[in-house]
Amino acid sequence: MINGRIEDEKINQIREAVDIVDLIGEYVQLKKQGRNYFGLCPFHGENSPSFSVSTEKQIFHCFGCGAGGNIFTFLMDIEGYSFVESAKVLAEKGNVPLDVEINKDSKRSNMPAGAQQMVEAHDLLRKFYHHLLVNTKEGQDALEYLLKRGFTEETIEKFQIGYSLDSWDFVSKFLLKRGFPAEYMEQAGLIIYREKDESYFDRFRNRVMFPIMDHQGNTIAFSGRAMGDDEPKYLNSPETPIFNKSKTLYNFHHARPHIRKKEQAVIFEGFADCISAVGAGVENAVATMGTALTDQHIQLLKRNTDQILICYDSDSAGLNAANRAVNMLQDHEFSVKVALMPDNMDPDDYIKEFGEKALFLK
Repeated sequence: MINGRIEDEKINQIREAVDIVDLIGEYVQLKKQGRNYFGLCPFHGENSPSFSVSTEKQIFHCFGCGAGGNIFTFLMDIEGYSFVESAKVLAEKGNVPLDVEINKDSKRSNMPAGAQQMVEAHDLLRKFYHHLLVNTKEGQDALEYLLKRGFTEETIEKFQIGYSLDSWDFVSKFLLKRGFPAEYMEQAGLIIYREKDESYFDRFRNRVMFPIMDHQGNTIAFSGRAMGDDEPKYLNSPETPIFNKSKTLYNFHHARPHIRKKEQAVIFEGFADCISAVGAGVENAVATMGTALTDQHIQLLKRNTDQILICYDSDSAGLNAANRAVNMLQDHEFSVKVALMPDNMDPDDYIKEFGEKALFLK
């Protein structure tokens, strides 16, 4: 069955196999009040919980914005899935056999034009860059560079770190040959248009590549670090239809279950600090992407915890940023603590100098 009608009996079987509280609990911090569970609505910004989930009726309803439905409509609304795609995901969660395939054209119908192809191109390049780093001679210098800087093979694998070739047009040709439209790839920030000869060249060349994922684990952007004296030191993807740094927290898709389990999130200023912290066992670590903490970041965090530990650089700029973040978080009724590194050090340098076990963030 491909994008066909799913029998009512099968739909009911899936609905009975997946508890709506467990499903929504993966996205929203729920607390039981009486017979129902309540939390902050994931579909609009709010400070007081008006989002209700009923175990008995297996439905949700927001008294603030009016959103409501069942397990299928929740996934469709929050992930942009088609009904068939939501049914397939839920069937897998509930271990219910469902013989259905998803046509790419049916996925994420609410995404901007070309956005799905942008995500697919980023995911393809993430795998390609990672392969170059760990399996080829071309990536050997970059791999040795990372290992000398304290990165472990486990960290490189976990964060899918890669390497971009020292070539002006390899990625451009690589993507175009695979049917990705140049217009969308330029909008995605992967290639750049050159007017003088009406051609395209690669944005990232001869850099260590750090993929940036959305909360589902899809690759939506890159940050490329120069290994030598090239400028800029970090070259980042521009904002695109699929990447907005004011809404993105680095490592959130990995950290979310740990944030919920520990009932706390640890926020860093950059992904290098975040990666070092995760290596030190701080699995509930996230980082902002070259921007101050925003209201969108706070709403994302609020759905999962109400306790925050800020771990920024201890220089004056870092302290000022931490102070602003504390004020914003307290305005949203978070419990906030600040971890200070000694001697104006940043968390990454602190871990490298004193060892992973020296960073105790509880």
